[in-house]
Amino acid sequence: MRICFAAVLVFVLGCSDTGGDGGFDWPTCERITSGPTLLERAGYFDEVSRTRHLAGDGLYRNIYLTEDLQEVEHWNHVENVILWSGMYLASQAFRYAATKDPEAVENAKTVLLGLHDLTRVTGVRGLYGRSLYRPDVPYNFDGSGSPGWSDSTAIPGWRFRNDVSKDGYAGLMFGYAAAMEHFDDPGIIADVRARLDEIGDHLYENGLQIIDVDGEITEHGALYHSAFDDFPGFNAMLASSFIKVAQTAGDDPVMDDFYYGCLMQTRSGVDCPDIELTDLGSYIDSMEDSLFLFLPDCKQNYDNFDMCYQAIYPLLRREQNEGLRSRLLGVLRDNMFHTEDPAHQSVAVIGNAWYTFTYAALVGDGPDDDPILKQAVDDAICKLKEFPDEKFDRYIPAGTQEEVCRTRLDKPAAAEPIPLDEYAFDNYLWRLDFFEIQEERPENRRLVYSAEDFLVVYWMGRYHGLIPEDL
Repeated sequence: MRICFAAVLVFVLGCSDTGGDGGFDWPTCERITSGPTLLERAGYFDEVSRTRHLAGDGLYRNIYLTEDLQEVEHWNHVENVILWSGMYLASQAFRYAATKDPEAVENAKTVLLGLHDLTRVTGVRGLYGRSLYRPDVPYNFDGSGSPGWSDSTAIPGWRFRNDVSKDGYAGLMFGYAAAMEHFDDPGIIADVRARLDEIGDHLYENGLQIIDVDGEITEHGALYHSAFDDFPGFNAMLASSFIKVAQTAGDDPVMDDFYYGCLMQTRSGVDCPDIELTDLGSYIDSMEDSLFLFLPDCKQNYDNFDMCYQAIYPLLRREQNEGLRSRLLGVLRDNMFHTEDPAHQSVAVIGNAWYTFTYAALVGDGPDDDPILKQAVDDAICKLKEFPDEKFDRYIPAGTQEEVCRTRLDKPAAAEPIPLDEYAFDNYLWRLDFFEIQEERPENRRLVYSAEDFLVVYWMGRYHGLIPEDL
């Protein structure tokens, strides 16, 4: 078959819907007028997501087609099926919030079952695998004999990709947070609340560390801000968001004290666990002083930008302390979106729709308030209009741009972002370095990437009024 184009909240949010909800007249990339509408493109990606990318085990995966391109030959394991499934869940939550389409509810139930399996398979409460294998589904490999995979003791015959990291939890928690906020189905709310309760307990009881099945911390599982495996402000951002999301989902007073008394240090008289290596002050202090997303000489880590945007959206939408809200908005404005420092690359000017829509949704500025944001929204919508009609592995020519510096991974980088039709990307565009000069890449129509990157920003943009329905 070839497919062609054609919550009632359970807690009180600390802020109202902002960004596009203010009735602003945002630009719509008038320079691009050809191709399908964004609504048509979203409809196509939603359909193939439901019928192909989710149809294996409920997790959201890249697929490999049969030679005639008619059927799925197998579903692929990638490093972070957990992350991409979480982002897809968020896309359906925003879709439901924007349209009340019951299909979004059914899609969410499917991926939630897959995510529940992804924690059940580990046999450890609150611990997830990166991916999983079950014997009744054809995958590109079965994980046997690999040290990166563990046999499940909880579900005989199943395996899971171990050593889950904080980036996987960032996407997972963003998806769970969006589901809690926007769905009103009692089964979804109960399921997500139970999962968040498990994750919150796991992190709290293990000193803000993700502990694997072997009893050891995972390689990238330290979240307390003095761990020094990442910048203190980066860990502080993720840990604060995870704890706040878990706390508000269950209205847990212990977690509330932990968040305000121990992390943010705005509440006195709290008995805090001894988890820090050294005293770095409060977690909001670290976010303000040592987030360090903007770095000189083309060395910015866009994975870290991605995770921080996944974390700050649910954190700010739940924060009810006005002093902390103001400081978090300051972090978003000054440390995450635009910089005046000529040694650093502002992300406001690169056309990254995920950063731009998240920022606009949270700060409440309109196009007349901030000309940089106005242009950023226009560039972001242009990027969505330039998106490929289908996400097979496209031919990409070797880049001819002049190298001006080297990226953090020692790749050549250009002075300006690479045009999207000359840029290789897989299932998630927004975490990549748009300046990296491309190597030639052959076409492979049998390999089809999942579309959580397009869907999450499209439906977020629709929900926040940044994208009109008829665009």
